[in-house]
Amino acid sequence: MSAPEEAFRTALTGAMAASPAVQTVLGSPLRLYEERSRDAAYPHASWGKAESREQGAAEVTLIEHRLTLDIWCRDRDAMPTTAAVREAIREIDIVLPAPWRLVSLGPAYSDGFATRDPRVKRGLIRLRALIARS
Repeated sequence: MSAPEEAFRTALTGAMAASPAVQTVLGSPLRLYEERSRDAAYPHASWGKAESREQGAAEVTLIEHRLTLDIWCRDRDAMPTTAAVREAIREIDIVLPAPWRLVSLGPAYSDGFATRDPRVKRGLIRLRALIARS
């Protein structure tokens, strides 16, 4: 990831950790990991696929960044936890370091899946962010 995308993910992680709504479902300290942790307490989250592309014009640098957040639950459906995190993210205010600013952030897609372990369910949230150079 380049600097603006990394700054966005860092700011989003910090904002999620400070959100009482996210803390309600993912704990405090926040159970959010770089990759899935089979040893972590449930429910927990991990970062998944990230992709970016420039959308800018001649005098504007605009980056569309898509980031996947996986929600892992044991012995219950992942969708209520996934929905709670998705809705909390809609309310989060994110400030990026200069010269970058967040233009928009929203969940583009969410779904729930079974895993190989019948006790573990996976929720997925794909976030779409537009990041502009000020």
